[in-house]
Amino acid sequence: MEQPSKNTLIRYFRGECTPAEIELVSLYLAMDVDQELVATCMKAAWLDEKNDAHLQVSEADLTGFKQRFYAKQIKLIPAPIIEEQYVRGQLYQFPVWLRVAAVLLILMGITLFTYNTHTVKSEFAKIVGEVAPGSDKALLTLGDGSTISLSDRSAGKLAMQGGLQVEKIGTGEVVYSGRTMVQDAGNVTNTITTPRGGQYRITLPDGTKAWLNAASSLSYPLKFKEGERRVKMTGEVYFEVAKAISSNSGKHVPFFVETDQQTVQVLGTHFNVSAYADEPAVKTTLLEGSVRIISRSGDVALLQPGQLALLTEHIQIKEADVDQELAWKNGDFIFKGETLESALRKVARWYDVEIDCPPQLGKLRFNGMISRSQPLSMIAEMIALTKVGKVTVKERRLIVTN
Repeated sequence: MEQPSKNTLIRYFRGECTPAEIELVSLYLAMDVDQELVATCMKAAWLDEKNDAHLQVSEADLTGFKQRFYAKQIKLIPAPIIEEQYVRGQLYQFPVWLRVAAVLLILMGITLFTYNTHTVKSEFAKIVGEVAPGSDKALLTLGDGSTISLSDRSAGKLAMQGGLQVEKIGTGEVVYSGRTMVQDAGNVTNTITTPRGGQYRITLPDGTKAWLNAASSLSYPLKFKEGERRVKMTGEVYFEVAKAISSNSGKHVPFFVETDQQTVQVLGTHFNVSAYADEPAVKTTLLEGSVRIISRSGDVALLQPGQLALLTEHIQIKEADVDQELAWKNGDFIFKGETLESALRKVARWYDVEIDCPPQLGKLRFNGMISRSQPLSMIAEMIALTKVGKVTVKERRLIVTN
């Protein structure tokens, strides 16, 4: 794409660009750009604001300038507008003013909300208090009912189950190894559970990989049946299913994922299932392969890669915004036309906090992106900058008020 000139960048930070120039600069900034040039232009705009070319510019000065600049640009998007304009989850289908607002909020995740990694601590964090983000935490329940806290154990052997060695490897993942299973291994079930504020990865005995989001669980037998592989889950889990061939029939062995409301049948494929009890729908997003979804009411649907199945009373198939649906697995929050109440539910699970937000504010929609590795104060700051209301954190409660 065309790179804006230095003069255009400076005028952009002064707030003097035309709509066409704003669109060009916003899209340019959303890419991997020359950060030194951007910082130089922002510094020049700050000096113009102060009307003194000889002032010394500190990191704190630029941080404050960024906050004021983005706070002027960001507006909450009224729900009727976002519902009409948000098509197929693709940013370029928005009108110019809406694209600019979305890109600016995404930029906040890239720029404004990374400054806390420096020595200058956010003043906002001092006001609202600090809560650390979630981390790799899980509990492994063995077939005999005993439990192992995976966050407390170092890499190495954890247990022997059904003739298999359960091991935590250097990357923090749980794996099963060994070829000789005891005869009744198929009757032995293990369960991995993540708390609020936790996530974990595991490789099942058949080689299938699973990533568990916060407040999730996955139960599986040590030895799958000859003709099928079946697991049960709650919460949100991303699967990369290993292909398996039956030694008797020579056919592919299907893999089933059961939740309270549906069963997903797959062969070798990559997909994500979100089945939290406090969410209005069960969502299944397919990245690779094909899956069949069977609801408890008897509805059946086939998904193709890039599609999303929403299950409420019936199954609806939509085009998926894969980046948004898998943001949690990739270490981010991505909100595109999402209601504040929906975003806050995700925040609550990851930071293990309670949320207090008036219903009328919870219905408002906005766009934003921020790393899940940031402390809660950065999330609170993002919400506050949208001017939705006052944001405070008391102990482990995030409170949004008018």
